[in-house]
Amino acid sequence: MANGHEAEQVADKHMATASDTAIWNFAAQTAAVIITKDEDFAQRHALTGGGPAVIWIRLPNTRRKELLSWFEAILPECSQLYNAAKH
Repeated sequence: MANGHEAEQVADKHMATASDTAIWNFAAQTAAVIITKDEDFAQRHALTGGGPAVIWIRLPNTRRKELLSWFEAILPECSQLYNAAKH
């Protein structure tokens, strides 16, 4: 709950081997935002025009620590964009 946001990996929800559809549906049902490096979720959101919010991270392969540090730096901007899109 750091920075006022709750975050869990799909593995935390016992969905590490779940299909994209199962993850998509879970996010939609729980009003979760999908944060991913997987273009499939971004494309699905664009094509369907709905579903859960998706933040597509477009970075080269990187270590988890570096990824989390990068994401923490942009989290305030992501939150602002997400809140603006909801209204």
